[in-house]
Amino acid sequence: MAALTGCSSSAGTEASVSPSADPANKQRENQTQLAGCMKGKGFTYHPVVSMPELPDAIKQEMSGDYPGMRKYREKYGFGFAASFVYPNDGVGRVARQTADGGTGDDPNAKVIAGLPKPQREAYFNAMNACTLEMINKATGKNLKSMEEVAKAQEQMLEQIINREIDGDPKLVEMAGVFADCLKGKGYRVTSQRPSQIVRSTEAPFMTEFGKLAQKKNTTADDARPLLQREIKAALDDLECGKEFYATYRPKANEVYERAQLLPGVAMMAATVAK
Repeated sequence: MAALTGCSSSAGTEASVSPSADPANKQRENQTQLAGCMKGKGFTYHPVVSMPELPDAIKQEMSGDYPGMRKYREKYGFGFAASFVYPNDGVGRVARQTADGGTGDDPNAKVIAGLPKPQREAYFNAMNACTLEMINKATGKNLKSMEEVAKAQEQMLEQIINREIDGDPKLVEMAGVFADCLKGKGYRVTSQRPSQIVRSTEAPFMTEFGKLAQKKNTTADDARPLLQREIKAALDDLECGKEFYATYRPKANEVYERAQLLPGVAMMAATVAK
């Protein structure tokens, strides 16, 4: 994302955004622009502003508050296997597509579903072109494809994380203590960077869950043994990282929220996946 904000990799360069920026207003503005561009290309697009409210359990896990995080992890572990065991709770880390393939209330999904295949391809091509045009206009860049946009966004977010999270001396020190505790409990720590250590204990479970999810007709009973092991590891992780999470989570939440307001980033939400 460095390319999207004009940030360079030189020291001291910072991406900034107005503290009064409103994500909903920004999304509404982008969606209105997208609808106008699509109309100019002969297609109908309905502006959609969606700011979904997170379930309380997810808010607790993201807060850094020890009692809240413990309450979540005692039931859901890291949230992977829980996607199968508690599919209706809406708190799993992996969203599961409904079996009926319904489009919900998204009017654009219904528009797309009603198009013949050749027109559908043209629709997505027009949407990509409009989104790319909007991003380049907002950033003053000349990105040639949505792939370039995604790469630029990834680079920008990495730059922000390196500077504001992994470059925070306090978090670095606390991450070291966190890592030592995990190692003492027999867990493998692949990185002590603050932004990476939070995924260290959960990573093997994410991999295992991915293999489980690839199987056909996976049931809650199939996922329960994984969930039980997840819960134990998640609680061990929390005990080791109790002080770390209390500092890391609020700061990380603020960094990611601010990143979503940087030029070009919110526009990506306008692109409908094929």
